[in-house]
Formats: sequence, C-alpha cells, structure tokens
Amino acid sequence: MVFVGCARLPQAGAALLTGALLIALGIVAAALPGIENGPVACPFRAVTGLPCPTCGLTRVTHWLMRGDVGRALAINPFDTLFLLIAVPLFAALWVANLTGRFTVRVSMSPVERRVAWVLLAAAALANWAYVLSTHP
Repeated sequence: MVFVGCARLPQAGAALLTGALLIALGIVAAALPGIENGPVACPFRAVTGLPCPTCGLTRVTHWLMRGDVGRALAINPFDTLFLLIAVPLFAALWVANLTGRFTVRVSMSPVERRVAWVLLAAAALANWAYVLSTHP
C-alpha cells in the first residue's frame, strides 16, 4: 500500500456541504431526548422486522456526541469505529485539500484490494450478526 500526494480535488464545494450537514446531524442527534425509545425510521427494519447492518447509527452518534463511547460500542461497534476513525480522517483530508496542502491517494495491488474488501465484508457481517443478536 502506497500513500502518494496528489493535486487538489475539484469537489471542495460538495465536501464542504457534506461536512456541514454531518456536523448539523451530529448536533441534532446529541440533542434528541429519549433517543432510546424513539421511532424506527429504517426502511429495512420496517419491511423485514430485522435491524439493518447500520442499525443504531443515530443512537451511536447521540452517545458519541455526549462522550459515552462504551454505550455507543454496545449499540453498534462498526458504526462507532467508523464515526471515531473515518469521520475525523475524512475531515482532516478535506481541510488539507481545501488549504491546498495535499490529498491522499491509496494505491493497492489487485490482491491487496481483494483482501481489503474481503476483510471489510467479514467485519460488516460479524457486526451485523452482533446487531441481530443484541437488538430486539
């Protein structure tokens, strides 16, 4: 795996809008009272009666914004790790891109790419099994 500096991305406006919306969503999620007993808005769950792989993302965001990582991990570990790792990483890359410093491009061989996808799929399936076993 090689990390290489490259030119600025042209989608800075879209990235800014996306970042602002995510921040606003996080603030709203943190402010929601009684989040544990709120309505189910997931179309997958409405149709199947089963929690989807990302079930609990709003509650995870709520508890992370309040600083309760343990409760967030108990709800959905994959969502929690995504929010704790990927969101700050994307924000840092976005700022670096806007300031013109650099962006990061990950270059992988076909074998490395295949292994990464298999590991990601296995982690997502293991997480979904956990969500199915812990959510009523």
